Amino acid sequence: MKERHFYGYVTAFLSCLLTLYFVSFSSSIRPTENAELNATLERSVNGRAAVVIIRVEDTTGEPTKYLVQRKSIDYPIKPFQNAVCLFGGNAELTDKEPMETLTRELGEELPPNFVHALLHSSNLTFLGSSMNMQTAEMLGKTEPYSFLCACYEARISLNQFQNSFPNQDINEGTHALLTKNQLLEDEKYAWGYDFIMSDYFGQPVKRFCDGVTVTKVDNDKLKDWIPVA
Repeated sequence: MKERHFYGYVTAFLSCLLTLYFVSFSSSIRPTENAELNATLERSVNGRAAVVIIRVEDTTGEPTKYLVQRKSIDYPIKPFQNAVCLFGGNAELTDKEPMETLTRELGEELPPNFVHALLHSSNLTFLGSSMNMQTAEMLGKTEPYSFLCACYEARISLNQFQNSFPNQDINEGTHALLTKNQLLEDEKYAWGYDFIMSDYFGQPVKRFCDGVTVTKVDNDKLKDWIPVA
């Protein structure tokens, strides 16, 4: 009888340990990310973001690939879970122009050597600006959210990528190196970047996110970059 109780206690203890393990393993959204997201959405219509399409060119004849961020499977906004996102992110009140935002955000997301290569050794080109609008229903919030987005392109060789991104670790979400065809045919996108990638490639992606609309805007709007608190 005592032996049966002992094994029962052991089983319960191991069950608790496994539960704690899987809860901690599956939760890949850090509290700071949630706080940043909530603070951003509270701006409602005053968001600012600077992002970059990272083109990794292979001189051996293999298809060009694009480095993108992939949102986690437990990302707080359900339609964006496991979706592709461009590297970069939201402006802070201290950012005076889009490149300040892009430089800071890349530094938070990617290895330092790779960021240096992107900003100083690639052909960094400004592509244009847009207003990306998300409905409240899609966000699961009481208010819609829109942000002014400045988009850039960086071209980097495969050798530069491999030399400056040795461990292929990033600080937020995960990354993916995808071909044009994969981005057009297979992926869903977060934050309206499906529209931006369709415009970039000159043909529409197959999986547009419902509840998101993107319109091109005059680049003069970027002069008013500092977001409203």
